[in-house]
Amino acid sequence: MRTSSLPETRRDSAPVRLMTYNIHRWAGRDQRLDLDRLASIIRDAGADVVGLNEVLHPVTMNGRTYAPLAELADRLDMRYAFGPSGWLDYGPGWHGPVGNALLSRFPLRDATNTLLPRLPSSKQRSLLGAAIAGGPARGLTAFVTHLDHAFEGTRLLQIQGVLKRMAQHGPHFLVGDFNTPGFMGRNTRLLLPPVLRLLAAAGYQDAFCAVGNGPGRTFPSHSPLVRIDFLFLPLRWARGLRSARALSGNVTYQASDHRPLVVEWAWPQGEALPA
Repeated sequence: MRTSSLPETRRDSAPVRLMTYNIHRWAGRDQRLDLDRLASIIRDAGADVVGLNEVLHPVTMNGRTYAPLAELADRLDMRYAFGPSGWLDYGPGWHGPVGNALLSRFPLRDATNTLLPRLPSSKQRSLLGAAIAGGPARGLTAFVTHLDHAFEGTRLLQIQGVLKRMAQHGPHFLVGDFNTPGFMGRNTRLLLPPVLRLLAAAGYQDAFCAVGNGPGRTFPSHSPLVRIDFLFLPLRWARGLRSARALSGNVTYQASDHRPLVVEWAWPQGEALPA
């Protein structure tokens, strides 16, 4: 007798919390490298997968080499992946290769790091990606990037490289510091800068615009004026968005010059489970 099976579909999928956070080269506003402080912010938010920007890994301080990224992951009982951007950056009293990182409560696999296009006068930027291989986010690929701080034209070139890389993937999300302001209010669509317009035209949903609570501003942390930290999902999987908010509080004000953005998401009902 010949039998066939249909793909298993997701029903009442458990939500996961996704975070994006620029940690300012490990330096708080008080110029201290304080892993306990960063760990408490991530832990208290209940984050399951975290994209980090301005990560120095490893760090050289007073002639010795340290791995604060690995130590932070250990404190949180998380896995980590790091994607260097190809140059050294400096904190107050330490230095090291700079790039993006992922922290995850679930196993990560197939990590890749892609150098993005750049103009001759701009610094190299990169895109880190890894597939989530367990838990309720199994089958989702996480991407994290940090776009140029100076010029929207450079950011446009970089985001084109990001889109080209992500086009090869199924379910995925993109987080990071885009250094381009996400305006809010009645005229949001009219005010969107080119990078955000390009993402929208490519079929990506800004999580905060879809389900955000509160003002959503992320920079600067002590008195935020704009939202430059984002989480995007392709429209098909953006149907699973549930909430989004920028964190606040005394610890958050001190830990970095950015506020983290936390998004709750679950697989949309009816989506097939990965093999």
